[in-house]
Amino acid sequence: MKQLTSAALLLAVHAILSGCASTSSTTLRDEQFRNQLEQSVPVKDYGYTVQDLRFSPDAKKALVVFVNPDPKTRPNWEFVLTADDFRRYRGASMQPFYTPGTANTPVIPILVTLPN
Repeated sequence: MKQLTSAALLLAVHAILSGCASTSSTTLRDEQFRNQLEQSVPVKDYGYTVQDLRFSPDAKKALVVFVNPDPKTRPNWEFVLTADDFRRYRGASMQPFYTPGTANTPVIPILVTLPN
């Protein structure tokens, strides 16, 4: 009986520690993602900020929603980034607003690379 209790306690401690490690690695991934998104074209060139960052359950895709302080002229801008097997997420989205002096709205790419 004592061995069963010890085994159950050991499993409980392992589950708690595993959960903490997973949460901290998820938080670190989100922080690294946000840091790189702050250097992206929507932020640097057009004044957007990251409003939302979500990952699919398998973490193979990320949804990034940028918001601008002037929503009348600059609507929200969404990107779906897809992961490859090298810890990179990439995607592109058409610019959701017209820029005077241009003939079209360009496609803007985003690449986020996570460290090993």
